[in-house]
Amino acid sequence: MDELEALALALEVEKAEMKFYLDLARKTKDEKARKMFLFLAREEADHWEQFEEKFLEIVVEECRLPAVSEELLEKLLVKAENVESEVDAVKIGMEQEKLTWEFYEKASQEAEHESVMRLFEELARIEKAHYELLRAQYDAIMKTGIWMDYQDFSLEVD
Repeated sequence: MDELEALALALEVEKAEMKFYLDLARKTKDEKARKMFLFLAREEADHWEQFEEKFLEIVVEECRLPAVSEELLEKLLVKAENVESEVDAVKIGMEQEKLTWEFYEKASQEAEHESVMRLFEELARIEKAHYELLRAQYDAIMKTGIWMDYQDFSLEVD
């Protein structure tokens, strides 16, 4: 997969993740969980905008519009059909964030443009931070770790 195809795929992944988190925010009864899911949805919308800007720049440069591989997209999106509880939602979110950060790390290594490489690297770190946020929420729900009232990690990326 070339750089432009990776950017097109990233756009679709970010859009799907944003919809997923908005849907979870709508369904959850817990106010803290709702705020977390809305935060994640906003983050994914921001990522989409960053990828869109770089995607359009390269589309104009190369004068081509790539097709998105539905097969690859399906592999990068976790099925979220049976979300019956907040625990299910958080576990699915963790799985999704892990798939995304690993995809972005790989795409950064294959990027042709320095700016695209840096974008994928930065967003891989952010997606990993999202995973850590969801992991902390999971630990709080399961009473195996910290509570969300106390942030033991930072969402800021170096």
